[in-house]
Amino acid sequence: MTKNHHEIIICGAGMIGLTFALLMAERKIKVCIIDKNDKRSLFAQQDNRTTAISQGSYRIFRKLGIWKKLKNAFQPINQIFVSEGLGSHDINFNYKNLREGPLGFIVDNKLIRETLLNEVLKSKYVSFKDGTEIININNEDIDNSFLETKNFDLYFKMLVAADGRFSKTRYHANIKYYYHDYQQTAFVFNISHSNKHHGVALERFFPTGPLAVLPVNNSKINQSSIVWTVDTKVATDKNFKENFKEEFEKKYDNFFGKLINLSEVKKYPLNVFSCYDIFKKNIVLIGDACQAIHPIAGQGFNLGLRDAFILAKTLAKSKELGLEPFNLNLMKSYENMRKIDKTLLVNATHNLNGLFSGSGKFKSLLRKTGLRIFSQSNFLKNQSMLFAMGLRNLEA
Repeated sequence: MTKNHHEIIICGAGMIGLTFALLMAERKIKVCIIDKNDKRSLFAQQDNRTTAISQGSYRIFRKLGIWKKLKNAFQPINQIFVSEGLGSHDINFNYKNLREGPLGFIVDNKLIRETLLNEVLKSKYVSFKDGTEIININNEDIDNSFLETKNFDLYFKMLVAADGRFSKTRYHANIKYYYHDYQQTAFVFNISHSNKHHGVALERFFPTGPLAVLPVNNSKINQSSIVWTVDTKVATDKNFKENFKEEFEKKYDNFFGKLINLSEVKKYPLNVFSCYDIFKKNIVLIGDACQAIHPIAGQGFNLGLRDAFILAKTLAKSKELGLEPFNLNLMKSYENMRKIDKTLLVNATHNLNGLFSGSGKFKSLLRKTGLRIFSQSNFLKNQSMLFAMGLRNLEA
């Protein structure tokens, strides 16, 4: 193949695209990854967010050899307390009940991305074309498909879109999707507090939106990461803006002791994208390009990682059978394998947000009843933990 002919091209050097490239390299399958940013700016990107890595995703990273390179800069989640408002902790999810290891891990986004990027750049199975933005996709003829970029054309047998929630690849491929604006804003920042967190995470549900307090590994200070979802109508109110810290302190309620400091606050509008088709011709979508969900359960990255993992297995099978990367029967099989997992999580996060946001006597009664039933049933708690940990096989 010439340098502009590739069997598999991955669009997007985010965490999902980079992991997929490494999953393919592990199977000794050559891929080309492209990104509109150059390598220097990819390394320099600032991101104060953290990602919740499920137990299932941790096992994928461990097998790839990525986990040991994170230099123990991850924080295990040992327990998750869930409550409505400032009430008693209605549900306590404890990792000891399952004997599968921690419920998950909290890791800095920047560290994950830099680790993945370094591994990709070292791999002999991955070529990287940075500063490359797609202008158009020509795949009417599957046997002669190519991308138009500003500087050259890139020919491919399969194009894997991993370019995020606002995927240009999805746009060029004209893949239809469901979209809903939650009219909510997520405020993301870190806090330092007087007491140790002991690997405990907190999820509190308020009528204006949920508050998640996630433990962070920091040897110097007691630190947690915050994802605070607020109705946009409230978030844009002048009084709320002026009293942001005080409003947060009310909802935090000294859970880990006195609040010492808040980092810079970033805000993100919340919405859901969910594609009706996972692939179209020889273009397949993974991660947020395929489904970008509400952060209420911290499952978006893990869902996308399962896309990457199962697609890599599917393409490895295609190679073993001596088939082209794009094979209609195998792609339909891949779509079926992902359908249940995707549908469950998109609907679950959408409905959970609807149930636990907003006021009203009926909703309040429904929330309290549901939390009480859950808290009294070890079976329900254990099954939901296994699901959230990514240890349930949801392949059709």
